[in-house]
Amino acid sequence: MRNICYLFLIVSFVYSQGEGGENVDILGYLEFGQNTSDITGFFQDGREFVSIGLQNATAIVDITNPTNPYEITRIAGGTSMWRDLKYWDRHVYVGTEANNGIQIISVENPDVPILVNTINDMGNSHNIHIDSDGYLYVVGASSCDIWIYNLQNPVNPDQEGCWNGEYIHDL
Repeated sequence: MRNICYLFLIVSFVYSQGEGGENVDILGYLEFGQNTSDITGFFQDGREFVSIGLQNATAIVDITNPTNPYEITRIAGGTSMWRDLKYWDRHVYVGTEANNGIQIISVENPDVPILVNTINDMGNSHNIHIDSDGYLYVVGASSCDIWIYNLQNPVNPDQEGCWNGEYIHDL
């Protein structure tokens, strides 16, 4: 997981230089050609990866060698300045403020990630969270203030509930 921290530094928007610096050395760098919004890391099959929210896609990056990170692929999505990403059971879940639902990307074979499903119950979302029991929570979305899904079947989650009462922006 140390490599995930290194990549976080790689994709930072601002790098402080000169006196009063942060005592940080950049080990590698990767350019995406557009703004980024979120990052989540995962360790799988003896390797380390991150998924990064871009304006029009989700990038999957191998960071096993932090001095030589490389982009494996991009999974296209609607255009938005905001994507929120979470990993669960060899899948990456992607929420966005674009009218895109929740994309489910299989990283069963991390060298060939594929979009396997989209939850279309809501048009967009601001934030998603997955708890340690495998429940996906979607907030900042249409129709419900909190959408709740059981991820026992990670490709085809079952909706467990929909709560309304007050707008929730982040979990």
